[in-house]
Amino acid sequence: MIGALKAFYAGFRGFDEVGSTVPMMDGPLKPNTALDDAQVLLKLPAVDNLTAPAGGLVCSQGTGLLRLHTSGYGLTAAVDRTFTSDITCLAADPAGALAIGLDGRGVVIQGGRHDRVHIKDADGEILRAPTAALFLDSDTLIVANGSAEFTMADWKRDLMNRRSSGSIWRVALGSQARDATPLARNLAFPYGLAPGSGGTVLASEAWRHRVVTLDASTLTVPRAVLSDLPAYPARIATAAGGGYWLALFAPRNQLVEFVLREEAYRRRMVSDIDPAYWIAPAFSSGASFLEPIQGGARKKLNMLKPWSPSWSYGLVVRCDAAMRPLASCHSRAGGNIHGVSSLVDVGGALLVGAKGSGAIVRLEDGVRL
Repeated sequence: MIGALKAFYAGFRGFDEVGSTVPMMDGPLKPNTALDDAQVLLKLPAVDNLTAPAGGLVCSQGTGLLRLHTSGYGLTAAVDRTFTSDITCLAADPAGALAIGLDGRGVVIQGGRHDRVHIKDADGEILRAPTAALFLDSDTLIVANGSAEFTMADWKRDLMNRRSSGSIWRVALGSQARDATPLARNLAFPYGLAPGSGGTVLASEAWRHRVVTLDASTLTVPRAVLSDLPAYPARIATAAGGGYWLALFAPRNQLVEFVLREEAYRRRMVSDIDPAYWIAPAFSSGASFLEPIQGGARKKLNMLKPWSPSWSYGLVVRCDAAMRPLASCHSRAGGNIHGVSSLVDVGGALLVGAKGSGAIVRLEDGVRL
């Protein structure tokens, strides 16, 4: 009763009562140009899933698994293997095996003693959108299934249909049946995984703008350790000096939050308009005048209007062991390193994969904590 009265009063007075506000980027998340100032190691369209297996560095580009090699002051890429579906996640174990997520087709293991194992489902649930994977050991794999309804390619539909059918599974690779134990259900697009402390796993939950912790052995209710983020989180990487790096691929803005609450408009938009032109977050933006709020509504005298909502952004957050933000590196609305989806801490530097801008950049020790 009290809640209904508060909502009525909020509507009468015209202020927000339903949580459509977006938190400011301030404090440790204060905007800067660190990503745009970083050294570009390689331009690679749609680069994703930066991973460091034993003695090497790999990434994905669409259906291709690529090996990366140092060349002068940059990197070169060579195709290691191609698949019939886009690669959606990569994970490496210390013995050299790779877990490779395939859009709509589950996870395959390459190398190691479980070479060629193909995990299509987990306890009967099809791994339709394997967004992240994590080896606890050579025989145990944690897999995040972003959505039970949509593939990774349809991630915008999952968001704009306001779904929360994601799940996280513990898969016993050593068992004949590949026994799978659910660790969490009803998640709003789990996108990243990292080892936690005391037998826990950290997971980023993109559509709820948070990072949660959960038990690595049994089904539990996830507990938020970092919440109300101003952008949509993607992958989490362990930092060499302790703590974590968190990638965020697109900013939240009030217009998207408003559309998510407007049921009739949102349904019409989803049914009638190409997803590339939805009022929704994006890995990259500004390439077409068909996008919402483009042209004169976005720029004046070739300069971005500061009040114009941005659909894409570049953001990396440095967190401590308790997932508290310490510092951040940005590529702002007019920047060139947008859609950061993956990162890896190797060789005393952080390599950042910007899927939207198609670039791998190196953050030097000067921006590390």
